[in-house]
Amino acid sequence: MATAVEGQEKSSLYPGEKKRPFRGSQRPLRPLLLLAGLAVVHCLNLFMQWTLISRELARKPSFHSPEYTFLGFSSLHRKELAAIARLPNSAPAGRVFAYFDFLHPAVFLAWNNAGAGEFFDLGPVLVALPAGASRIAFLPGSVFLLAQGGRSAVRSFGGSIGGDIRARALNRDGAGGSDLSASFVVKAAERSPSLRVPYLVYFFLPLVLIVIAVATSGAGMAAAFFYYAGMFFLFDFEKLFVTVPLARLFDVLGVELPAPWIKVLAVCMALSFLAAAVYGLLRWKSREMPPSGKWIVCFFILLPLALFF
Repeated sequence: MATAVEGQEKSSLYPGEKKRPFRGSQRPLRPLLLLAGLAVVHCLNLFMQWTLISRELARKPSFHSPEYTFLGFSSLHRKELAAIARLPNSAPAGRVFAYFDFLHPAVFLAWNNAGAGEFFDLGPVLVALPAGASRIAFLPGSVFLLAQGGRSAVRSFGGSIGGDIRARALNRDGAGGSDLSASFVVKAAERSPSLRVPYLVYFFLPLVLIVIAVATSGAGMAAAFFYYAGMFFLFDFEKLFVTVPLARLFDVLGVELPAPWIKVLAVCMALSFLAAAVYGLLRWKSREMPPSGKWIVCFFILLPLALFF
């Protein structure tokens, strides 16, 4: 009798024992959320740049004032885009139709009726266009592609290491391997919101979010400062770290740094962020980070790529 009771007790479940929840289905959820978050940031970045460029041109174009028509998101205006080629383009200065899509913050369909080499204001840059109809597509990362007929030219106007590499790669791939002229002039950042505002967002918004993450979740979250290391190579590091975010401070202090000192200061700031990231990574190894912290850090490390491509 005792043996039967003992066997029954062994085969029964204890009242206080709980089965561990099955988490196998949750394993791909966080990587998918990470990719979805990067895609959302990419789209928001495109929309921000389109809004700044279109408002800048609608307010008062520089140097040259053709007729501008802003269509917005291309998928919502397919009929209008298909009909553009049949519209009259008799404006003396020229005519420009602009829109954006998932890959380009701005695309300009421009008719230059004033003669070859006439400069058109396209937001952050003034571009000398050949006579006739041209297509100018802006790419994230301060690169634009000018195409007319079978000829094209790719140029980087952001002054970044990543932008120059991307422009050379597109030229090697045949996107701009022709002799089409593509002269351009970059506007001063203080006179162009489309050049100034993105760098303010790129610098200050992640900084605030990372500081909040460190304050609420531990020092290991400082590893997210690797974001600034990626931005150093993909964007103009002088504008990102010094000339744009510190412009107001320099105006108040009445300080005007020479170009070599701006570069030195930008490099020093980038190294400071890198040191903070390494410190956070060391604290991460000592497990001073919440379980979801590694995904937040991965998001910030990959964020420069979402802004650049």
